[in-house]
Amino acid sequence: MVGEILKKRREELGQDLKEIAHTLKIRYDYLKALEAEDFEKLPVPVYTKGYIRDYAKFLDINPDIIIKAYMEKISPPVIEKSLPDETAKEKKPVRKYIAVFIILLAIAGAYFLFSSSPAPEKREITKTEKTAPSAQPEQPAQHAGPVQEKEVKRETALTVKKTEEGSKKERPEITAWGHVLDVSATDTTWLLVKIDDTETKDMLLKQGESVRLSAKQGFSLKIGNAGGTKLIYDGKDIGALGEKGQVINLSLPSDKNANPDTPRTD
Repeated sequence: MVGEILKKRREELGQDLKEIAHTLKIRYDYLKALEAEDFEKLPVPVYTKGYIRDYAKFLDINPDIIIKAYMEKISPPVIEKSLPDETAKEKKPVRKYIAVFIILLAIAGAYFLFSSSPAPEKREITKTEKTAPSAQPEQPAQHAGPVQEKEVKRETALTVKKTEEGSKKERPEITAWGHVLDVSATDTTWLLVKIDDTETKDMLLKQGESVRLSAKQGFSLKIGNAGGTKLIYDGKDIGALGEKGQVINLSLPSDKNANPDTPRTD
């Protein structure tokens, strides 16, 4: 990935590797090893990072991005080891207490529901017996009818309210920004994004990575790998941008189609 970016950029500028080595006072073999990612032929990382920085600046690329990719290549991330057995043993009692608390809470809730649910019927029967001793046995059921209707209406209202709250959560959050751009990498790609003609971002995305950008007016993009980049602008897929390895310039929302980037002549 390090060598691919450097080599593509050099070829875009039409520069010869030997001439660059002569200009930067860096051995031709070192620059060739960088583009081939043959890091075993390079000196220690301290010196190699200096060569990468000078070479990237000469090609007008952000050197920090290339150095970061180089360090990740030679120093893969360390996988964290599992917790010792003692730590796991310490967590087991905590889990037991949580499980016991949940069980007790469930029992208390069930007891509360069963003990409180028949209470309204008992109170209605007591009132009926005091006010109308000669009433028929069906009267408690008649008095219970409005209560049940109220409960049904109340449950229906709560259900409608929960449904409305759920639908509100599913709706996308409306922000003060006017436009949203989602960038996804289907292959390693380099981007230079200018937001509202004020803020510039230089980034390198690996395959599977994505980023979301927001702007009030729009975006100006320079994409180093059109075939490996997917853009969704304000919720709409832009579609195919170009071929793999093709460098393009794109403006949103003013431009609808991407135009191939012209090589620099300076």
